[in-house]
Amino acid sequence: MRRLSLRWMLLLPVLATILVGFLAFAVAVDVSERSLRLAEVDAELARAEVSNLPPPAVDAPEPSGVRPAPDAETEQPPTSGVDDSTLPVQFTISLDGTLLDNQGITHPFTAEDLTYFGAVTSSATVTVDNYRVLLSPSPEGVVRITALSLDTYNAALASLRGTLVAGGVTIALLEAAMAWFLARQIARPIAGVARSVTRIADGELEIPIVPAGGSREIAELTTDIDRMVNRLRDALAEREQSAADATRARDDMRRLLADVAHEIRTPLTALKGYSDLYAQDMLSTPGALDRAMSRVGDESIRLNVLVNSMLQLVRDGKPLEIQHERVDLVTVAENVIDDLRVAFPSRAIDADLTAISHASLAGNAAQLHQALLNLGANACRHTPDDTAVSFMASLTEAEAIVSIVDYGPGIPEDERDKIFQPFYRSDPSRVRSSHDGAGLGLAVTLEIAIQHHGSVQLRPTPGGGATFALHLPLAPVAP
Repeated sequence: MRRLSLRWMLLLPVLATILVGFLAFAVAVDVSERSLRLAEVDAELARAEVSNLPPPAVDAPEPSGVRPAPDAETEQPPTSGVDDSTLPVQFTISLDGTLLDNQGITHPFTAEDLTYFGAVTSSATVTVDNYRVLLSPSPEGVVRITALSLDTYNAALASLRGTLVAGGVTIALLEAAMAWFLARQIARPIAGVARSVTRIADGELEIPIVPAGGSREIAELTTDIDRMVNRLRDALAEREQSAADATRARDDMRRLLADVAHEIRTPLTALKGYSDLYAQDMLSTPGALDRAMSRVGDESIRLNVLVNSMLQLVRDGKPLEIQHERVDLVTVAENVIDDLRVAFPSRAIDADLTAISHASLAGNAAQLHQALLNLGANACRHTPDDTAVSFMASLTEAEAIVSIVDYGPGIPEDERDKIFQPFYRSDPSRVRSSHDGAGLGLAVTLEIAIQHHGSVQLRPTPGGGATFALHLPLAPVAP
């Protein structure tokens, strides 16, 4: 249902009150004026009757409705130049309505009117047609009749009513204009506030509510609404911040769990591989079992360090500090290759690390092991089983470089800037299983390289495939 605007709600009752009040006033004035004018006409009739001549005798009747011819003695003076409507009509009739004498202008009444007049038994004043008639029966058996035209009376009433209508219309228009102006002045600031509130309700929370003009109550309303909207903005901002914090905390927890799962999976994979080799009696060559047990011990130490770091992170809010020391990168790379051969026994993995056999750098052996293992595992997982994976080393004046080369389908150019992002999964055509990792291996590797002030670079392998190169700065030579 469509509601009226505030302007019309204020204007209509005012106009209705003005109209009803003026109509009541006009009716009261009209009734009073008619009564007063009629009383004046009645008084004039009484004066006109007093000035009447004595009525004639009853024994000289004339035929009913026939006016006797006046003689010279009784003939009235001429009335030329006088309006007949202002002169009284004076005549006498018998009780049966027979006209006996006409003492003024010719009467305008019908025979039925005369019969009615003759039947009157007591003095009375009546209105017949457009005349006010005074009936005065006498003991002699005649009725004396005096009548005055009501033309002047009606004209005066018409003039009064016209004046009332004109004055009423003028007053109504003036009052309506003033009421319209006042209603507009009252409704305009409220309408402005309503428009602002509507825009705020539609989602435009930054719309200011400017203090409107008008009365004190409207100004207070505007101020209160502005305060309410400001509190609403603050509440929504806090809610959005809380939601963002919750989302960030959820993402951090997800990232932490993924990192932990990725970190744990690598040593567990190596442990499982060595245990499978032992179960299949494949460690029978001299020194194989000792090397396997050494690798199992190294991976167990890595798991222990990882668990302790997690416990400290939960307890103190910060992980264990990583200790950097002199690292033999060749040994680290050989251990990675052994782990990959255990985890991927069908894969041909070769290595040429002679270029860095005497390279010395500072870092964390466990982290570097993790970085190289991530790169090697990615190459094994995302290439066919019959393709080889190679570990190649090179040395510059400032860096030791270990490159993991595969000869698989390679990485499309449009993905090369994305694969180091956390949780990014490469094209499904390169992923042999939908469960091959969470998309964190390369991101973790890049983070480890950055912590060692190095970098990870990707370039295509000549002939097809992908080559990941881990660049690590050499340790300064001791003086």
